[in-house]
Amino acid sequence: MKLSLRFNALLRIFHTAMNIIIPLIVGPYVIRTLSKTSYDTYTKAQVELQLFLVLAGVSIFTYGVRNLSKVRENKEEAKKTFTEIFIYSSILVGIFTLLYLLYVIFVNNNSGEAIYYILMLHFVGSLLTVEWLNEAFENYKFITFKSVLVKVFYVGLIFGFLREDNVIIYTYIVSIIFILDHLISFIYVIKKHGFCFKGINLKKHLKPIILIFLISNISLMYMQADKLMLGLLLSDSAVTTYTIPSYIVTSFYNVVISIFIVAIPRLNNYFQNKSKDDYTKLYNEVIRTFFIVFIPILVFIFVLSDEIIILYASGKYNESITPLKYFSLVIFLNATTYLQREGVLYVFEREKYIIKFNLIAGLINIISNLILYFLGLFTPTTAIITLGISFFFLTVIMRINVKREVNEKIKLIDLHTIKYFGFSLAVVLINFFIGLFISNMLIKLGLVLIVFFIIYLILLMISKDKILLINYKIIKEKFINKKSKT
Repeated sequence: MKLSLRFNALLRIFHTAMNIIIPLIVGPYVIRTLSKTSYDTYTKAQVELQLFLVLAGVSIFTYGVRNLSKVRENKEEAKKTFTEIFIYSSILVGIFTLLYLLYVIFVNNNSGEAIYYILMLHFVGSLLTVEWLNEAFENYKFITFKSVLVKVFYVGLIFGFLREDNVIIYTYIVSIIFILDHLISFIYVIKKHGFCFKGINLKKHLKPIILIFLISNISLMYMQADKLMLGLLLSDSAVTTYTIPSYIVTSFYNVVISIFIVAIPRLNNYFQNKSKDDYTKLYNEVIRTFFIVFIPILVFIFVLSDEIIILYASGKYNESITPLKYFSLVIFLNATTYLQREGVLYVFEREKYIIKFNLIAGLINIISNLILYFLGLFTPTTAIITLGISFFFLTVIMRINVKREVNEKIKLIDLHTIKYFGFSLAVVLINFFIGLFISNMLIKLGLVLIVFFIIYLILLMISKDKILLINYKIIKEKFINKKSKT
């Protein structure tokens, strides 16, 4: 990877980390302040809202980044493309705002709850969403700076106004922050780039947007479907039991996957310019960089899941401990499907395969859940197991397609991946020995993390890991150059 890409990756990781660390700090306070009933109600309402927000926006985000990254060198063409895509974004948001309102009134069991109507404010923020342009232009400095400011304001609102069991206040705070985050980006983008309605061509985007809409939203048949089915078939509490561990593992996943996401525009660029060797080299390097960081995190979460859930959920949701263990395994399979889908199949324009594979795996997940329900075996834990089976099927079938139809030199899991997993098992012994002397959960968690990080790093250095050495060399050279200039 070039230095600029590494810098973008660091900014993206920091930005995503802020989005995760702040909620992880605030989350336990919110859970302690709200009653279990209030928190369960909010979680179920948020899950239902997210379904409509994702339907309205995820396809536009993917399509926007992909297409603007191709034309970003041509300012006028980029401005026109941005305008065209934003019009489609506005139409989709309008449609799903109406559908959400109809759902709340006629379908939802808690249609009289004010919380559902307050959450509708999120659609204002969704309408203003233009972050896909900043992603396409790799403008991570602005994204990071804005995110820090908004998150600091969020913390101030939470600790300043949420002093008792009042889920309405909490819902207002979350909704206002969501709008503010997207409003700042909207103002920045419009001032810097602006719209261009002259000579726009909406028709050329219709078919690819419909295609990506289908591809992106078939993924709702996985985790989102699990949450909805748990809420409709079991209880609000079952949704929370599933959502808390899901949130924890996906939070860390979202931080580390930034290593890969920042490379997508450049991978697209290499493919468009017929630089296949550069594409393959970059993809394989980014994949390995992702795994060197992600695997030890997952093993750490699996081994210390008891401490993580007890500390995060204040002892209110200890039933989420086992689901967290399973999720730390399932999210690995989720990652392998994402890496192949976004980094290979999308880039090589294999959309029809993505639709077919995701549809089959999604149906496996939903049908398995229904069978478990009728057998009386449907629980948050079994839902996670069926999710893992679906992702495993998806990973294997995508890998076969990539190897046969695209390029067998494109890697996924190899001996290096197994090595990272083997090194990560050191946390088992570290946790055992530290547990003999430390009983305080928070201190133990922090100490295990520090010791594990040091030992894992030492093991990588002893094995002379290529990825570690490359990054160390570049950082060292940059430091020396800066020192010599001063």
